[in-house]
Amino acid sequence: MTAKAKLFLKIAVSCILIGSLIYQVDLSRLLSAALTPSLPLLACVVGIVILQFFIGACRWFLLIRGTGVPLSPWQTFRILLAGMFFNQALPGSLSADTVRIWLVSQHGLPLSRAASTVLLDRTAGLVSVLTLLVVTSVTVAKVAPDPTLDTVAILVVGGALVLLAMGLSSADWIADMIEDHRFGRPFAAMLRDSRVLWRAGYRSAIIIGLSYLLHVISAFGLWVVFQSISVEVDFLMVLGALPLVILGTLLPISVGGWGVREGLMVGIFAMTGMSLEHALAASILWGLSVIVAASLGGLLWVLSRPVVERAESVTEAAGGPAA
Repeated sequence: MTAKAKLFLKIAVSCILIGSLIYQVDLSRLLSAALTPSLPLLACVVGIVILQFFIGACRWFLLIRGTGVPLSPWQTFRILLAGMFFNQALPGSLSADTVRIWLVSQHGLPLSRAASTVLLDRTAGLVSVLTLLVVTSVTVAKVAPDPTLDTVAILVVGGALVLLAMGLSSADWIADMIEDHRFGRPFAAMLRDSRVLWRAGYRSAIIIGLSYLLHVISAFGLWVVFQSISVEVDFLMVLGALPLVILGTLLPISVGGWGVREGLMVGIFAMTGMSLEHALAASILWGLSVIVAASLGGLLWVLSRPVVERAESVTEAAGGPAA
């Protein structure tokens, strides 16, 4: 399947999912909620998303330094902003991870090594999502129609977490087996780099801690979105639902998670008694807030690029190392 065909399919999936949700709700109530939010509160949400970008850059920087990659904190932050911008501006063509890998490789790093740092960043996020989901699934399951869902959720997610932990703990052994093969060398290097996630002392603790902090801040941002449309919802419920929404949007079946996110948000919060219109409006406003924050990040990346390149050129001309 060609790239254009995949993009068209993703757009179709997003449109179908969102269209089916709109068909089930009262359109006038949806528009009333979505078009009359508190603008100051939405501005706060955009600021919260930008704060997430900053914390995500801090986590990625610790991973990068832990694997010996020579990138400064500012370079790391700029590259992450560029990735988030292109992920929103060109959905389906360039993912945030692809852009990050390419930009890191422009600093003299092999593509395989650049990919390793990005995949480790993703792994750190996945570990935190799964562990958080084990705890918060009970919160969500309490409002589910089937009382056995909490046990099933904990077993499924707990099993996935155990498998992931076994994989990370066996990383060196797996790397020894595959590093002699031509196509296995890049994966062997990545597996050895993964020790920074769990065997780097305080660095590992900070990386995982930042991952949890990212989810708490993201949940707070979503909670503020609900407040902007005057919907009262328990923060713990939002924190419990968010990992499910995040995992759903990771599925590469839609454009930027649109449609999947809305479906999960409506399905989960409808169980709490929230109206479908309010849940759908909150999801749309949240997605739009991310787009605005990513656009501002992209603007910062573009405006700061000449300054950074000029500074690097001056440093190199003086005989010093590039920043």
